[in-house]
Amino acid sequence: MPLARRTFVSSGLVFLLLSGLWSSLAESLGGAPTGSRALAAEPVAVRVMSFNIRYGTAQDGVNHWDRRREFLLETVQAFQPDLLGTQETLGFQKDWLAERLTGYATLGVGRDDGKLAGEMMALYYRTERFELLASGHFWLSETPERAGTKSWGSSLPRMVTWVKLRDRKGLDDRPVLFFNTHFDHQGEQARLQSARLVRRRLTELGAGCRLVLTGDFNAGGDQPPYAALFGDQPGEKSPVVDTFRMRFPTRGPDEGTFSSFDVGQTKGPRIDWIGASRDWRVDAAAIDHTAREGRTPSDHFPLTAVLTPQAADKTNEAATKEPEPSAEAASATFVAGGPCEVDQELNVAYQAGDGANPRKHKLDLFLPRGRRDYPVLFFVHGGGWVSGDRKLYSSVGRVFARNGVGTAVISYRLTPEVRHPGHIEDVAKAFAWVKQNIAERGGRADRIFVAGQSAGGHLSALLATNERYLRAEGCQLADIRGVIPISGVYDFPRGGFDAVLGTGAEAYDSAIPLRHIGAGCPPFLLLYAESDIPQCDRLSERMCELLKAQQVEAQVEKIADRNHISIMFRLMLSTRDPTTQQMLRFIGRHSELELQEQPVAGD
Repeated sequence: MPLARRTFVSSGLVFLLLSGLWSSLAESLGGAPTGSRALAAEPVAVRVMSFNIRYGTAQDGVNHWDRRREFLLETVQAFQPDLLGTQETLGFQKDWLAERLTGYATLGVGRDDGKLAGEMMALYYRTERFELLASGHFWLSETPERAGTKSWGSSLPRMVTWVKLRDRKGLDDRPVLFFNTHFDHQGEQARLQSARLVRRRLTELGAGCRLVLTGDFNAGGDQPPYAALFGDQPGEKSPVVDTFRMRFPTRGPDEGTFSSFDVGQTKGPRIDWIGASRDWRVDAAAIDHTAREGRTPSDHFPLTAVLTPQAADKTNEAATKEPEPSAEAASATFVAGGPCEVDQELNVAYQAGDGANPRKHKLDLFLPRGRRDYPVLFFVHGGGWVSGDRKLYSSVGRVFARNGVGTAVISYRLTPEVRHPGHIEDVAKAFAWVKQNIAERGGRADRIFVAGQSAGGHLSALLATNERYLRAEGCQLADIRGVIPISGVYDFPRGGFDAVLGTGAEAYDSAIPLRHIGAGCPPFLLLYAESDIPQCDRLSERMCELLKAQQVEAQVEKIADRNHISIMFRLMLSTRDPTTQQMLRFIGRHSELELQEQPVAGD
């Protein structure tokens, strides 16, 4: 049975700008975008993860460190954090991760002696993004500069490890101050006093800095340490805000972060937090419920956040609000009788046996509870063919399942593990699995809509034009009810993208949807952003023209006030978003999904 559980994932994304393929793609699409200097100066998001990894000498049986460490590493790598704070990390765990997390520097000392004894608050930062300016440690005690000290009834020494970093892609010259900590699990007064000390030190050490705080605080949001850290005091705003609560203002039933290695254990308090100063925009926040066979990679769920630096005159209070609806958006389309509760079925293998990738040949299902014969959205993530994972896009599933559309969010193998046609072959295998298995879960196998963004949009368009990949899996173009490529129609001059596509005319020709448009293609809704990457507008418009010339139903829409990144972020945050609205209406026109107009305040 699917695991009935609300998911709290508002994902951050890995795009071509971060993949190292941006320059090749920009050149292939016709050079740098208009105002490319301004684009380079735009703020670049920072991806933050907090992860209590469970100390490695614990006698945890099947969940022992040696049995789960590869899974834990893969979970970190899937998110690709720029800043990672770990807790309960012993020295050998710190070193094991450091050897495998390429491109990171690390810092951590044992809490017992300031050297190697005891657990570490080991943190990691991506050196391509950040340059170390200063670092240090202090203990959560009345004598914070003395290693191994404890006070206020703390059962164990507790500490903070911190770094001050220069952001190589920063909006300005303000450093980033990154704190990582772990509060005591027994002493209530110790937790309260620790929160007060951390708040003071953030203010003192963080003067002129952007602030990021990660940790296991062993306290819920309704307890005094939370208020002491995040609450405003007379004449003084807190130096940091709770990033998760910025994205999800109302507490949900499944926010617990102590899993005890059981993916179903979500009902407790959210004791792991990510804090950020008000000069960050909180684009995304998540509790990552990644699991295998019901077991999680640690006894805590990791938390993630995607933060974008803001100018000094902007604050989180303003930056995280939805834009005011325009006059044309006084109402929005929602599923009739909704919103639906959402059931999840995670980590489903669409390929098994020899050659199966245990991480990438998987998909996650988000299904509208209690509904039958619902349409299905099959979503392919972006990331320049070299990065990304379905776990970053779970909010797509939640948004559409709440509106009566079952959603499959897939992973696929990436370059350099494979080159074309490996990516599209995986997409076709996943599609065939959904077609074969969705009916037993209540969905319509003849109402599957394929969508994706960026590289995922390109793969979606390719699946729906070059039928060879579907035929290899026993499917055909007619099995796709409709296609929604988002910022994902590309054309590549030969030789410009060999690392992904391979070499030779056949490799390029078979990978470009524009070269395979025919009368048998399903209906298309092509979406692109007003400030998209080069030629996305022209190529989307061109594809629409070519489809119409073949008497294929096609529609192209430019989404105002969006760029290549925000067009995806925003659709994951709200049904009211214009991209989400376009997609819902398209699905409604081509299925039996009953939609109705409601005031936007009703979402």
